[in-house]
Amino acid sequence: DLKLDICSNPSITDISQCWHLAKPRAIELSLDLRCLDLVPHCTAPMGNSEGSLQPCCPGAGVDAGDVAMAGSPSRQQGGLPTLLQDRKDQSCRSLRSRDAQRQISKAEDAKEKPDAEQDTSMAGIDSFADLIAMAGDDSSDEEPLVCRKFTSQEEVLLRQFKRRWTAQKMKTERQKRIEEWEGLLDQTRAQMKMHSVRLEGVAANRYGVDARLPQFEVGTHVPTLALINPFSGAMVGSDILSIARKTPYYQDRFFNIIDVVKDQRRGGLLDILRIELCKAKDEAKAIGVRPRIISGGGDGTASFTLFMIFAALRADDSREDEGLTDSGNGFIWSDEEMAESFPALAQMPLGSANDFGHTLGWGQKYPGDLESRRHFDWRKHALSALQSWISAVISPESRVANFDVFGIVPEEGSETCDFKLCELTGQRGMNPKKQVDGKSQLVMKQAGLPVPLFACLYFSAGFGAYMTARFQMNRRKSPIRNKLEYARQAAGILVESVPPQLSIGLENVQILCGTEPYFPPRSADGSGGHRYREVGFLNINWQAGMVNGAERAPLCGRLCSTREPAKFNDGKMDMYRLKMASVLKNPGLKYQTDKRDEGLTLRYTGGRGTGIFFQWDGESRFAFSPSGKPFHIHIRKILNIPVVLGPQYSAKITGDPDNGHPVSFSFAGNNEQERQQFRQRIVQGVCGELNAELLASRADLCAAGVPVEPLAEA
Repeated sequence: DLKLDICSNPSITDISQCWHLAKPRAIELSLDLRCLDLVPHCTAPMGNSEGSLQPCCPGAGVDAGDVAMAGSPSRQQGGLPTLLQDRKDQSCRSLRSRDAQRQISKAEDAKEKPDAEQDTSMAGIDSFADLIAMAGDDSSDEEPLVCRKFTSQEEVLLRQFKRRWTAQKMKTERQKRIEEWEGLLDQTRAQMKMHSVRLEGVAANRYGVDARLPQFEVGTHVPTLALINPFSGAMVGSDILSIARKTPYYQDRFFNIIDVVKDQRRGGLLDILRIELCKAKDEAKAIGVRPRIISGGGDGTASFTLFMIFAALRADDSREDEGLTDSGNGFIWSDEEMAESFPALAQMPLGSANDFGHTLGWGQKYPGDLESRRHFDWRKHALSALQSWISAVISPESRVANFDVFGIVPEEGSETCDFKLCELTGQRGMNPKKQVDGKSQLVMKQAGLPVPLFACLYFSAGFGAYMTARFQMNRRKSPIRNKLEYARQAAGILVESVPPQLSIGLENVQILCGTEPYFPPRSADGSGGHRYREVGFLNINWQAGMVNGAERAPLCGRLCSTREPAKFNDGKMDMYRLKMASVLKNPGLKYQTDKRDEGLTLRYTGGRGTGIFFQWDGESRFAFSPSGKPFHIHIRKILNIPVVLGPQYSAKITGDPDNGHPVSFSFAGNNEQERQQFRQRIVQGVCGELNAELLASRADLCAAGVPVEPLAEA
């Protein structure tokens, strides 16, 4: 019920004066403009001598400055303002819609409807379609007589008013949303600075209660953020975060990665991370460098950090006012900004093997570990080591290099992967199997996060992945105990019988690199895989902190020549395959590797109820087909990212880090179509769309005939 009172008092020229008239003689106009839902206050003089609803100046419209928000003591049924106008005859006429009363009744009914239904009921209303002028007196019960319809000029005026007023309302609501969001950000920042993670029974901060990180000099040091797992390295991550909370600059840019993952609400930690990333981008550009980000944790934290960067930069059109406008590629940064300013990654080694940190030259132990064992005043020396480590990261002298990132994607011509994933479960200990139907079998559960997307370090199927799956159930609190647990699980696999869910060795596994068969070798029909225990590829030249790879060569060449190592930025997959006898044929801690063009397809044909364990970057899952049909795990290079090299980088192990190309970020692919597909795959990953595609439901597990853990009792 939107009202327009046209006052007949010639002395009134300002619309706002009508609010103060007790009983103005007026012509009442009921307009069906309820979709505005506004109660405005107009200050522009409106009127002329002809009785039309035009502005006083010919051709003038309602300016935005003429409209301001205010309440009205008059009836507020959805609220256009009271507009004043002089009339020659000083008579009162009532302009009313034929359907006004019926529409008022509908409006009252709509109040009882949910918002969604109200929106639907308002959708098709035309503000002027049924509006006509009718003569009569409001106090009379007589049916008023038709007088005239609105003129086109009157309709134009009202529509202008509607547009201006709607724009003003949107502006006000937008400002209100931004103020609300900024308030949430302030609360989150305050909580972030106060929060620390400590467990009962854990000693005080190993770096000292008064420890601080090195001073950051704006304009000299490289802008740096950090995503750190507080539970890694026997809580070393928590100690470092606690120091960062007390140190200027770092207190705003060092994040608990677990908290960021959990707090992706509007105004939460993911928003803070996005804001700081954008600030770091601008600061770095001002001094001609690329911003950096520290990934603190085990080897799997690197791919998790990449995931969170993309999540922070993902566009959201519903939040354009908050800086999440799509730049045309699904992210808030354009392709040019991504290429120039995507943060270079430095790996802080807080895990057990720390293969990634070791490869990039940042050490195989957490900063200060060795110093804490060698000195009497060990806290002081441990802190000095940590400060030196951070200083190297923020120094513009530290070298930056390209790095290949691989990913699990659908096969060419397919939109989704044709396998499902689950996780091993069972009792902690040396043997996780349970007796099911009189047999010793593996029991599975629905897989949790992370979903496999990025493979930064290595990929393998078979023995090592099965061992990792068993280790994940028996993880310990210290790196040394974790390594011992790996050895215990490996020994258990060797002495136990093969469960029904697995094939003997790598039977039923075939691998293509591009279109070239790679595994099983020297087999025309794809047989012979049962003699092998593991197959995969290296991207970095360390695995399990002990072994690395070098190009395949005969015995003489292995003893007398220098072989090409596995390299992380040559665009190749350094493939390897292992038998139990491989250790005897190739003594030492070096795999024989075969450089192949990127593009690996693993095909499994074991049938219903069986599958294969695979692992990427230290995370293991069990892949299977619910229908029992053959399935495929397809891996491609999907990204090139920048990484920061540490002072301990060894070219002898990994080779020259300069691959002949400028350091940059880019989506990989042989053509633009593939690059767009990989980009879209990453967007799907950070949106959570891959969860339904890859993670098996309980129904999928039952359909495949895989033993499933029982449901927990309510």
